[in-house]
Amino acid sequence: MIDFCKNWCEGIIVAVMISMIIEAILPDGNHKKYVKVVIGIYIIFTILNPFLGKINTKMEFSNLIDLPTVETSIVATEDIQQLYANGIEQNLKNAIEEEFGYVVEDIQIIYDENYENIENIKLELGESGVSKIEKVEIGKEGKSEENLKDYKEVKNYISENYDLGENRIIVN
Repeated sequence: MIDFCKNWCEGIIVAVMISMIIEAILPDGNHKKYVKVVIGIYIIFTILNPFLGKINTKMEFSNLIDLPTVETSIVATEDIQQLYANGIEQNLKNAIEEEFGYVVEDIQIIYDENYENIENIKLELGESGVSKIEKVEIGKEGKSEENLKDYKEVKNYISENYDLGENRIIVN
């Protein structure tokens, strides 16, 4: 019981000291009286806090006031998810075009069911502006090694900025 009284008095003393410091720092003006009211309420709650905790431990605000509930529609949630997805796609597209000079021809981002995490990213990149004519070799498939190296840099960039493993990023 003595420890309880000691801790309670220390809390009150600290609250009063904090309020005195705030009042000393505050410049004189119209807002000072409002700050004093808030400080007074703070001190009152500091004094009453131990007693309020023992009176009703399961006090809920929703039980005191009947608040109307707001129903969210599935359509609104889907619209928000689509806006979120479009924003990430646009940010990624702009970043790749600015950082690496590629034109993003197609981008597909696959999310988990709650749109919390990105599962896969599929990009189709094209050269921006006028590109060099590459030497054509018959019997050689796929992209040139130079493009694959550049795409590796794009994969590294996406992996670092979107916290996604490189094996989940497909760049063509």
